[in-house]
Amino acid sequence: MPTIVPTFLLKKLYVKGSFKNTPTGFQFALKNTLAAGTLIGLSQLQIDGRAIPLDQLSLTVGENAPVRASDIALTAPHTFPLNATITFSIEDQPLAPGMHRVSVSVNTKEAGELKIDAEDSIDAYA
Repeated sequence: MPTIVPTFLLKKLYVKGSFKNTPTGFQFALKNTLAAGTLIGLSQLQIDGRAIPLDQLSLTVGENAPVRASDIALTAPHTFPLNATITFSIEDQPLAPGMHRVSVSVNTKEAGELKIDAEDSIDAYA
């Protein structure tokens, strides 16, 4: 099903400044400012054009326990409430300081596939 949400609205979901290196890789966040939704899968995550395997990605909605992206499916959906923040934690090498491009495609029950593209900078470890 093609997306019914305009690209300019999807770009607003990205939380500017959320790109950070972590001890196990890096992370970024989206905030749902559109409507409550149901995640039924992820089809891709790319950082600077490099595909990240979904088994290296965990999602945390608000204060809930992290869920491996590869475990989210139509038969195992996860809610994404309005105004909730979802943190994407990637187990990989930390990213070099500077600008990076993230592209994530999530599948929702309500609106089909949503592709969110953003650019943000990452700081060196303090």
